[in-house]
Amino acid sequence: MPTETKSAAFRSWPDDWIRNTLKGIEREALRIDPEGRIAQTPHPRALGAPLTHPLFTTDYSEALLEIVTSPQCRLKALIDELETLHAFAMRHLGSERLWPLSMPPPIASEAEIPIARYGSSPQGLMRHRYRVGLGHRYGRAMQIIAGIHYNFSFDPDLWASWTPEGTSRQDPGTIRNEAYLGILRNVSRHGWALAYLFGASPALCRSFAPDAPLKATPWQADTFYDPLATSLRMSDLGYRNKNQQKLRISLNSLEEYIKTLTCATETLDPDYRRLGVRSADGDWLQLSDHVLQIENEYYSIARPKPAKVPGQRPLLGLRERGIDYLEIRILDVDPGHPVGVAPTTLAFLEIFLWWCLLEASPPLGEPERFMNEANLRLVACEGPDSYLPLQYPSGPQSLKASLERLIDQLIPIAERLADATGEELYRDALNCARIRMAVPDETPSARVLHAMEAGRMGHRDYGLALATAYQQALAALPLSEASWKALVECSAHSLQEMEKIESASDQDFEAYLRHYFRGS
Repeated sequence: MPTETKSAAFRSWPDDWIRNTLKGIEREALRIDPEGRIAQTPHPRALGAPLTHPLFTTDYSEALLEIVTSPQCRLKALIDELETLHAFAMRHLGSERLWPLSMPPPIASEAEIPIARYGSSPQGLMRHRYRVGLGHRYGRAMQIIAGIHYNFSFDPDLWASWTPEGTSRQDPGTIRNEAYLGILRNVSRHGWALAYLFGASPALCRSFAPDAPLKATPWQADTFYDPLATSLRMSDLGYRNKNQQKLRISLNSLEEYIKTLTCATETLDPDYRRLGVRSADGDWLQLSDHVLQIENEYYSIARPKPAKVPGQRPLLGLRERGIDYLEIRILDVDPGHPVGVAPTTLAFLEIFLWWCLLEASPPLGEPERFMNEANLRLVACEGPDSYLPLQYPSGPQSLKASLERLIDQLIPIAERLADATGEELYRDALNCARIRMAVPDETPSARVLHAMEAGRMGHRDYGLALATAYQQALAALPLSEASWKALVECSAHSLQEMEKIESASDQDFEAYLRHYFRGS
């Protein structure tokens, strides 16, 4: 279906389909002390129990705070909540700050990276021991790379009324699952554009990767950088590492996705088998000796998610209820913004995901999948080269030509979203993208390097200076009495829920683990 015809059809869709999308943010940020070292303190009690709190939890490390918004229909409401949660957190961190970069601060040894703890219940122990396994498999340092996760779902009425071009009418659940997987395939095809426009990790501390094939900056020997890099987080130095590149997870149908991901959690890995599941002393080294311990270990740039049911395995949720929303995981933390992400970035992602829905998305074969991954790695390391050749099944095309074509196709979608919602951010987002396309020095990655060079600062000093400034700015944000009260009560409730879970736990850990993997 020609792009202009799709756009015309989209313009006729009900405003409610556009207004009633849900979006949320999960922002990861390391807590650091005033000298820029990883905090060794436990998760602040005032932020509740990480096992049960819906808004404040931890990721890999006890110091890696994760701030989670509620699903919101309006962009402004999402941004307001993200700022409110940051303001509340800052008021309870004492002298600590939040590290504002994706790549971590200096690390003297992995012993400085405390693994997150979630209490003594079987589910809490499973979360902790899974993270112990990640540390053994990939190293603890890789697990404290921070990012922004963007969660998105369409209005359910869309699936009840819309039939994709070229398909026959099916039940809404099938249409929803196939549409979401089509979007994920298109995110795979065009994720390089997100790395170019929003990548913000062109440098890292030498301690993170002392043998990296990168240059030391002329102004700071303890900082490695690549002058052409957009996102080292998305390069082989970060999550796109060789350990995960052997996985062959299919996005061509929900059945195939579940089958291939299940296979990865049930297939023995020779290296992990040699490591063993438990030490000679009986300590847990990992949850299993399989290719993946659990499905969450698969570090994809985007993935389908079921509606959350506490204690239920995500793959079982997908099998029983299908895809509820998408989690886009490619975004670096943006050091240009106190909350780690710009409002225009969130607007662009929404425009982009609508386009991914409307754009044709044929099945992904292995050759094209390899092309997509190669394009992402190439742009992550050499993005500012506008003549960079990207590979497509139809033949190579320059990055500049590909990005121009994409942005041109996003224009009518941005206009429709702006008109339906009354939010100018959608138009602003495309204007910002056009500037970054035309002037690579305006990309976040380039701005990071320019700021470091101008201040003669290395990665640590740059991050610490921003962290200190943002601590003051966020702590000064006004909080209404109602917001304060609601967040205090939410933290108290999470602590109570944690106590209930631990007092009610009458199942030993191994029995719990067997039950979990059976999916019942």
